Amino acid sequence: MSEDINTSKKSEVQSSSTTHFHSKVLLIGVTGGTGRNVINGFFQQGVTNLRIITRKIDSNRSVLSKLIDLGVEIIEADLDDETSLPGAFTDIAAVYCHGIATDSAKPNPKEIERAYRLAQAAKQANIKHFVYNSAGGVDRNSGVPHIEQKHKVEQILQESNLPTTMLRACLFMEEFWKKYTRPSILKGSFPFSIPKDKPLHLITTKDMGRVAAYVIQHPQKYIAKEIELAGDVLTPQQIAEIFSQVQGNTVTHKQLPAWIFLLLMQKELYAIIRWYSTKGYQADVMKLRAEFPGLLTTFREFLQETNWANTELTYENL
Repeated sequence: MSEDINTSKKSEVQSSSTTHFHSKVLLIGVTGGTGRNVINGFFQQGVTNLRIITRKIDSNRSVLSKLIDLGVEIIEADLDDETSLPGAFTDIAAVYCHGIATDSAKPNPKEIERAYRLAQAAKQANIKHFVYNSAGGVDRNSGVPHIEQKHKVEQILQESNLPTTMLRACLFMEEFWKKYTRPSILKGSFPFSIPKDKPLHLITTKDMGRVAAYVIQHPQKYIAKEIELAGDVLTPQQIAEIFSQVQGNTVTHKQLPAWIFLLLMQKELYAIIRWYSTKGYQADVMKLRAEFPGLLTTFREFLQETNWANTELTYENL
């Protein structure tokens, strides 16, 4: 489904770069979920001198074996054990941190503790560039717990005087592949609890990797920058229409009332939905496409690339 990591797709931005980045880059939080798509993004930008951390190599060997064969260095390190981190940061020039806690509407308190450990380890290793996958809206008092926690992580990194770039991701397109969303859409119903005409900003995990790699290749331009990142912006009505065209059957958007999530004791999801429906993301997609030509995927392209209409595929296939 996702492009093979062996392929280095020649994007417009990559071809304009004068040289590939040869210094070693540490990737954090890319061994689970769709993290391998982030790695694909780095490879497509010619950034292949990578080190990845994992808690236990043996338990993930089936997943990591292909990366090992391609020359990616895998090292055991635990974000909850500060003594394991110095070795992971040895001879590292730049870091891309995709995540330090499981993706969830309810924030994990360990994320803050891990951020302090990472900042200390990066500072001690004299890291030249630290790129962090944050969240769109962290600078706008969202009131959404996991977004507010991302803001705290940003502050920890910045207060450590690390040379940072914050890539503030909007909604990942991969979310539509999850088991609580995709089956209903394939049957023709798109339940999404925001108004049908409210714009929603979307990004893919692969594009996070591609943009992060490009940013790392151009540190003078992007250090100290904060970029709210999206590759497409569509209303739920427009999203439903694209689903219909790709699937070949009519898909109808159905706005579920937000209060349902309060009845289900899902206050974090309620906060997210209220924020989507009112403030929401504010990425300037047209400007971003000009800034990163060839690196940002439209929603239609994403559905086609991932073979969305194939009912035998699941989120795990991404």
